[in-house]
Amino acid sequence: MTTAGRRTSAAIGLAAALLVGACGGKNGSTGTGGSGSGGGSGGAASPLCDGIRAKVEQLYRAEAQAKEPKRVDEAVADNTAMVMTDCAKDPAKVSQCVGAVASVPELEKKCLAALDDEGTEGEELRR
Repeated sequence: MTTAGRRTSAAIGLAAALLVGACGGKNGSTGTGGSGSGGGSGGAASPLCDGIRAKVEQLYRAEAQAKEPKRVDEAVADNTAMVMTDCAKDPAKVSQCVGAVASVPELEKKCLAALDDEGTEGEELRR
């Protein structure tokens, strides 16, 4: 992967982490006292999102092992954070959709917000 590609990947991961952190505090009344799981890159807004994390990681791990074997862990973490960010926005819709897909292309096409060439999440952070 090129240096520019790594920078873009890191920027996307940072934006996703910031967005998850910003959104996580808005639903204070939906908490159940904490799960104590401690895994992941920020708190998911819903148990539904926590429930799909393992499948999302599995799908992205298989793809990364085939396409980017030198950066599997980084790719899995970045892409899982992206899915968890979308899940935090609409947990019921995204978790149901992820449960029904069998591949990364299907997951990204059917379950996630579409990104334009400029990057949708950058616009959402500015609002």
